[in-house]
Amino acid sequence: MLSKIHKNTLDLISIILSRSIYAFNWYNISPLLLMISISLGIQLSILGLVPAFFLLGAGIFQIPAGLVSAKIGPKKTAMAGMYILSIFTILSGFSWNLYSILFFRFMIGAGAAFYFSPAIGILKNLFSEGRRGFSMGIYNAAFNLGAGLSVAITGIIANVVGWRWALILSGVIGLAITIENHLTLPDNKQERVMNYSIVLLNRNIIFLGLALAGFWGTYFATAQLLDTYLIKERGFSSVISGYVSSLILFTGIIGGPLGGHLLDRFGRGKLLLTLMAIFSALIISTIPFQSQYEIVISIILLGLFAVGIFSILYAIPSLYKEIPDNMIPLSIGLINSIQISVGSIAPFAFTFISDKFSYFAGWFFLGVFVIVFLPLLLLIKTREAYRNV
Repeated sequence: MLSKIHKNTLDLISIILSRSIYAFNWYNISPLLLMISISLGIQLSILGLVPAFFLLGAGIFQIPAGLVSAKIGPKKTAMAGMYILSIFTILSGFSWNLYSILFFRFMIGAGAAFYFSPAIGILKNLFSEGRRGFSMGIYNAAFNLGAGLSVAITGIIANVVGWRWALILSGVIGLAITIENHLTLPDNKQERVMNYSIVLLNRNIIFLGLALAGFWGTYFATAQLLDTYLIKERGFSSVISGYVSSLILFTGIIGGPLGGHLLDRFGRGKLLLTLMAIFSALIISTIPFQSQYEIVISIILLGLFAVGIFSILYAIPSLYKEIPDNMIPLSIGLINSIQISVGSIAPFAFTFISDKFSYFAGWFFLGVFVIVFLPLLLLIKTREAYRNV
């Protein structure tokens, strides 16, 4: 028999692996868009719909995933999500036209939604309540590891085996890890409180999601569009710009556990979120004035702050006394749904403003987009509403 500590360690490794391949299959399409454009005869500008359809699927199914998790448990829900994500990643390697790849990416997004917050419901049982922040930091660090590797090596793999096999192989790996998770992860029985209004009408959760929606959108826009800006406006080579852009993901491997630890240590969630978001807004809005070396430093800091913010943000709902354990995935799903719905404006607005006016105006907009939502943090309760930790 394995000791409880040994079993928890193995379970944590399993979740880290699945979270990493989840992120890998989220980001693996972007390096392949040019190859897909040539292969399927689709204009590259139109293929910009592909990541948008992923987000659409992920956004629509955040709350349904939380509702299902509350009813049948987090493990069954998370595993269903990973099976969907992995199978449709494999199928996307067989895409024959624009509509097929859009449908497959939409379903991958749906699978991602059914995995994300329910998997947190599994993870929280591996840590004491006083370590919830750190556990979220590890979870988000695993995402950044998978995403960073995907950006770095998917194109290399595709150059060897082709874009179709690159997608098929990553889907097969996802399927194998999901089967391992399904066989080994615990299916903890929870008291199932079915009063969904505890979460769906909870002002703390709603305002928490809205307050950081601007940051979510700005971070997403920066991670997706920085590479193009560095090449077009700042004279970076495509290779160097790729390395610099990937730093925003890789540095988050450190930022996640660090941010979570700060929440566990000091418990001042609102203050930590506010300070990190303001510093991030200043970094982003001043990118046009920075030298090439300063941009590199800024991206490193942004990666640290961003994943620190998300680790704190997703840990806070598990600390609220009024939210039962089986409702934690729903609360995080609600936060994510709000952020995707509101934050998705940012990349489109940045592209439009930069094209119509200037990149200076575009980056300034992203900084302001973070700040305008932050005052909503004043409307939520944190420490006085927490469980005893």
